Amino acid sequence: MSKGSTSRRQFVRQLGAGLAAGVGVALLPTGIASASSRTGALSDSGRTGSGPAYPEGCAQCSYPGDPGFVATSPAELDAARASWETPEYGYYTGHNPATSGTEVNSPWQLVAVNASTAYALGYCGRGVALGMMDSGYRVTHESFQTGRIIPVRAEGVYGTSGFGYRNTATPANPFTAGEPFTVAGDQARTSDYGHGTGMLGVTSGIRDGKEQHGIAFGSKMYVAKTSGSDTQSHGPFHDYVYWYTANKALVDAGAQVINSSWGSYVQTLDRTRFDGLGNDLGVSGNLAHAYQLPGKDSAGATAMATIIPNEDLKDLEYQYFFFKKSYSEGGIQYNPRYPGRSFMDAIWHAIKDSGTVNVRSAGNNDWSNPYFRPAYPFFNPSAENQWIAVGGVQPPTATNPEYTKQFGYNEAGLAKWWTVSTPSNSVRTTNSGGDTTYANSSGTSPATPVATAVMGVLLSRYPNMDAKQVREVMCTTANNKMSDGVTFLGAGQTSPSGKSIAWTAPDGVPDERWGWGIPDLAKGMYGPGQLLGPMTYTMDKAPLDVWSNDISQIAVKEREKEDLQWLTRYEEQGIACAGEFSPNVLNPDGTLDEHAFVLQGILADPHVQAITDGRPEMYDKIAYEDAVKWRKEWMDARAAYIRNRINEDLYTASLTKRGPGTLIMAGDDSYEGGTTVAAGKLSITGSHASSITVKGGTLGGSGSVAGDIDVHRGVLQPGLSSKEAASALSVTLTEITPGNVLTVGGDVTFGHAGRLAVTVSGDHDCTSVRAAGDLVLRGELTLDVRASLTPGTVLTIMSGDSIRGTFRSLPERRILNAGHHLFRVSYRNGDVTLTVVRAAS
Repeated sequence: MSKGSTSRRQFVRQLGAGLAAGVGVALLPTGIASASSRTGALSDSGRTGSGPAYPEGCAQCSYPGDPGFVATSPAELDAARASWETPEYGYYTGHNPATSGTEVNSPWQLVAVNASTAYALGYCGRGVALGMMDSGYRVTHESFQTGRIIPVRAEGVYGTSGFGYRNTATPANPFTAGEPFTVAGDQARTSDYGHGTGMLGVTSGIRDGKEQHGIAFGSKMYVAKTSGSDTQSHGPFHDYVYWYTANKALVDAGAQVINSSWGSYVQTLDRTRFDGLGNDLGVSGNLAHAYQLPGKDSAGATAMATIIPNEDLKDLEYQYFFFKKSYSEGGIQYNPRYPGRSFMDAIWHAIKDSGTVNVRSAGNNDWSNPYFRPAYPFFNPSAENQWIAVGGVQPPTATNPEYTKQFGYNEAGLAKWWTVSTPSNSVRTTNSGGDTTYANSSGTSPATPVATAVMGVLLSRYPNMDAKQVREVMCTTANNKMSDGVTFLGAGQTSPSGKSIAWTAPDGVPDERWGWGIPDLAKGMYGPGQLLGPMTYTMDKAPLDVWSNDISQIAVKEREKEDLQWLTRYEEQGIACAGEFSPNVLNPDGTLDEHAFVLQGILADPHVQAITDGRPEMYDKIAYEDAVKWRKEWMDARAAYIRNRINEDLYTASLTKRGPGTLIMAGDDSYEGGTTVAAGKLSITGSHASSITVKGGTLGGSGSVAGDIDVHRGVLQPGLSSKEAASALSVTLTEITPGNVLTVGGDVTFGHAGRLAVTVSGDHDCTSVRAAGDLVLRGELTLDVRASLTPGTVLTIMSGDSIRGTFRSLPERRILNAGHHLFRVSYRNGDVTLTVVRAAS
């Protein structure tokens, strides 16, 4: 289980027993009663009536009488968690035990991501700006009566003409080239704002003691509109200019993460009935040639007959081809000012320089891969570090008291390295039917703002990190275990087709169904779970941070292995290694594949009619020459991306500490790429597998370093004082034991600009370095003497296998005057010792 979270095992047993007996079970955690004694109305100073002071984090986002309080000691943490777990916060199953039945009638998404641990530590998104691109929202809803929800406004002129809706045979929601548009999140059409209203509640509904609240209820949310509802197509039918303008407006407002969970992919004509030219062959008349009828888990063989296939690479690649065709010269969305640039490219161009992360829904159909939009980095790998795809999770039930993968929605597949899975079924949220209306929402649409909001909370926890780094914290601390903390997610669970939906990847590596797993704010409070490459942590905002998670490198090494295997195949086989093309790619001689199909949303489009000279059924077909060219294009881009990662050593997990702040690393860290201290202070209080180089700032701590320590310039200051340990406690209530000795498994080397700083607090109390390797001494030695010492006392400040050199100006037996004492320095038998000669006048 993750650090700081409470095990669900006992809870699940109580739940199952209670539901089986037909009685209500009080699902509020133990400790709520003790927490209630600390409650009271918030005063202007941000204090509860009798509880501890709120930090800046959550006090201003609460309401009078809110029982939630922030813990100030480890002993208070359980009660503080429980104080936030009100009916508005919800329950593990989404069923309110105060009501009869088992219907989901309360939130469960906050419980699923362990949000109460973050709140108990004081983190709820305060000081963070998020963005939402959706259909707009009902501005008068009671959950949105806060200054923290802010619509953005931007203007532009459409560069192309087209239709936004393609989910029926006749396209609708037209836009026209040269027509001005306004992006305004609070000016959506009332017939269309239902989807955005529901999504906004998941992230930003205020905490007011009523039906539900957003996960990142303390963050600012900037809102832009898509100019349509959730039935907007997310195929290649949108204008580059509009989508660049809208997303750039969110970026310019300061949004660090943009939620985008709208849209339905264009459907096909029934593939069991219509052939690739749109001819109606009657019921099941095309059954013999119908392409890929079953989904991955569908029980019914024809369940997916009108859903565009997305099971294999060739299917996802076809969507990429169709985007290329539609935005290239001769395509219906071609803009000569932005040739070949799609609306997805517009979104990427709007965010890439800012570091903003785009979070996208995987899709609600039964395929092994997300659709092209969430899978965009597969074809443009430079976007991967700023992308998240989101799949679905179902709530527990009495018969299956565990979170279950939503097998009816698209899974991680080829996008597993940037996918997480979050609550997607019966997510309780705001509803546009009235100002006080709430309802359940299902799909990867409500799953997506769960991930966005988790990032918002994590950004408030890590003000020194950018959104790309917080994205990695969310992924590498995601939960892949069931309630026992041992068994992988989905163990013993099957889909209607009888297939297992269990996690199958090794621990620490994303799974092809689940991606990284379910985001876990409890574990996410305690630092990264892994480093996914070189990380530079610049501590120029918050002065202190503590990482107590065990930080590994499992995923990046597996990624390296997979990428090198792919690159080898490509170099040996060329584009043939990607396999066959989609049946909607014409044969080399220009003939139609017998399994070809037709996208229904294009047949009645007058633009398509004009472009194809009245043959709209051919517009969705891809010329073989274009398919070859475009496949080579994306494969060359991926090959270049992998080669660059090799050349830049980006498959190596390493850490560079910059900025004036102090980072304490208290876990068992097993990444092997090395650690560099460039500024500020790094203290190791756990175990550290890699070597550490000091190129500025200070290295300290009382843990162990398995590799070498090389102090080029800067300070090695062994030990962790009681004062430092007390300060560390304030960040995440992680108790760290002070100590004097830093243990090193390799050599310790001081360059001419390096310095050893030793603290002496008594005759038998000094900080020191104990190394298994050699000591190479060329730098300076300084002492901080904090007590009167007895003459003749011998202090061992360093030990190693051998010693080469001496500290500057301190040869053997030289007298050092420090702290009103005289010390004789010695370098014998692998020890650096200081003998107290006498007190200095």
